[in-house]
Amino acid sequence: MANGSSSMDFNAVNSGLRRIADISVSAFKTAIENQNRMMNDFSGVLSGMGLSFPSVKGHKSDCGCGCCPPKEECPPRCIAKISRSAYSGEQIIVPFRVTNRCSGPKHYRVGVRELKDDTGASAPSQPILNKSAVDLDTGQSEMILMAINLKDFREGHSYETDIVLREKDINQNICFRLLVTGFFDVPTAYPHDENKYKSHFQSWQSHFYCDPVDKDRTEGNLSVSHPTQ
Repeated sequence: MANGSSSMDFNAVNSGLRRIADISVSAFKTAIENQNRMMNDFSGVLSGMGLSFPSVKGHKSDCGCGCCPPKEECPPRCIAKISRSAYSGEQIIVPFRVTNRCSGPKHYRVGVRELKDDTGASAPSQPILNKSAVDLDTGQSEMILMAINLKDFREGHSYETDIVLREKDINQNICFRLLVTGFFDVPTAYPHDENKYKSHFQSWQSHFYCDPVDKDRTEGNLSVSHPTQ
């Protein structure tokens, strides 16, 4: 009888301890949730006032302890931009310069992605680079040329691609955009009537003369084709 009573008391103690532990954990969890909710409320009020909530030392958002993963830093989408306008059928050369501003020599591979128009279709012909790599000491620059034959390119459309510089693992892009304009945009010349400019006495009111016409200069040294009659 005594042993049974002792056993029941022991079970009751264990049960009570478990309940106390459960209550403590639940209360602690509720307290943490309430604290976080209160901090969020305070942060919202301060943000509305144009103030920021002070960070608490040792809080998980504080990375001063060195336990947080390093922040990733990516290069910008374009380290340079080139825009050109040209007519359909032209052959254009696009120069650009690569300069090493880092400490120590650098080797960069150079390539160009597929040139596509504003509908996503591939261009009739693709750009060609005159160099596939450059080796640069600190402060050194090198010129690279990109050639494009614009035969069959559509007027009024734009074309885009990336010229890619790569040292080891990261692509760094020179963003290129080409606008193919129509021949309605070409400059127009309007010749004057040459009879108005011949050297002769103009009238009794004026003694103005045009400069004498140099036939050797205007005809003999011009490499032009005269229109057929």
